[in-house]
Amino acid sequence: MSKFTLNYFGLNGRAVVPRAILTYAKANWTNAVVKQEDWPKLKTSGLCEYEQLPVLEVDGKKFCESQAINLYLGETFKLMGKNPEENYQITNLLMTFDDYMGQVFGVLFCPDEAKKTELRTKAQEKVKFFLGKFEKRYVDLGKGKYFLGDKFTLADIYLATALPAAIDALGFKECPFKQVAPNLGELVNRVKGSELKEFYEKYYVK
Repeated sequence: MSKFTLNYFGLNGRAVVPRAILTYAKANWTNAVVKQEDWPKLKTSGLCEYEQLPVLEVDGKKFCESQAINLYLGETFKLMGKNPEENYQITNLLMTFDDYMGQVFGVLFCPDEAKKTELRTKAQEKVKFFLGKFEKRYVDLGKGKYFLGDKFTLADIYLATALPAAIDALGFKECPFKQVAPNLGELVNRVKGSELKEFYEKYYVK
């Protein structure tokens, strides 16, 4: 059995999806949490090809770039779709991560409190925009048990981890799922309470 080590900070961020995949798959893996004070030295140690995290180690090999890691793990644990069109749906979702999480990170690391309030409002609107788009797609695809019908895939893991992480980080006063994506919200809650129950209990950073 392969041995996996996922290196990332003690945040959800770009590690929330791969941590969920590895937990769901019951992989032989280590959650290597990098401390901020250790990061400058680790950054240039040779572990990180592009001097950024996450980095996934698999039997001595190193993999970087978060979405490439997610797709690699999706293939490894048979979480991709049944055909090229379904794989497009999964990949399309993954590629939206930086479209909204870039703004979320901007809020989290902004030192100016007045500016942070403005950035938070814009980031919340961006998250709701994507939630609305994902809701429509889910409904158009048939509103099945999972995002792609009857098969649990990487799409479900992404939707049930990356979006809640963004929502929690932004401190919404009202649940945006209820506002703009009620059907998707039901799917996410089902997955969080079943397939990803162990992940949320052990590795989701609250």
